[in-house]
Order: sequence, then C-alpha cells, then structure tokens
Amino acid sequence: MEKKEIRISDKQIKIIAVIIILIIVFIVLFWGMAPGKIYDVSEIISESENFDGRNVNVSGIVNDWISTSNNFTLVDSFKENFSIHIVHTRGFPGGFSNNETVVVTGIYFSDTEKIESQSIQIGCPSKY
Repeated sequence: MEKKEIRISDKQIKIIAVIIILIIVFIVLFWGMAPGKIYDVSEIISESENFDGRNVNVSGIVNDWISTSNNFTLVDSFKENFSIHIVHTRGFPGGFSNNETVVVTGIYFSDTEKIESQSIQIGCPSKY
C-alpha cells in the first residue's frame, strides 16, 4: 500500500500561523487580566491560616492613613470590627485617601495580621 503525501499550501500555513498567534494573544491578555479572587478583610482574618504567606487581593476601606506614611489600616467594608495593617512601599495611586474603597494586593502574614502591599487599586471592583 502506498502512502499519500500530504501537502499543505501556503494559504493553509498562513491561516494556521494567524490562528496560533491569536491564541497566544488571548492567553497573554487573559493571564494579565485575571487578578484572582478578591477577598473581604473579614474573610482573610477569619481564615488567616489559609492565607498566611500567600499573595492575596483584599478589598476594604482605607483608615488611619497619613500622607507622609506608607502604613495604613484596611477596614472591612461590611464588618467594621475586622481590619488588617497594610505596609505599602511603592507610590500611592492618585485619589488615595482615608475612607476610600481600595483593593490591596500583597503578601499576608497571619502572625501580625499585616499585608506587605505590592499594588493598590482605587475603587470597588466586582467580585464576580
């Protein structure tokens, strides 16, 4: 039995290349846009052992911030008795102030109930 030789035309090669490039672009875009789940402060505090040493996204309200300081407290939006101390070593976004709703991304340390923040986003993004 003779094997048939499969020939791929230049047009087919170009179509395959475009499809592969589009797939790569979508993967890169999706990867960059998926920050992970955003937790409330109360969720982090209540289950602190699950988050210890992990990078987390936490939503809350800025409290106790002084413009000359890199430290502030993040208070739960619904349960005001829950709060986490934030240490942010980078620049603050424009419009950052006390009583502002923000999402802090950083590493959580349960022993001190502290987050070493890498980024701050102002506003209340959807959790869904």
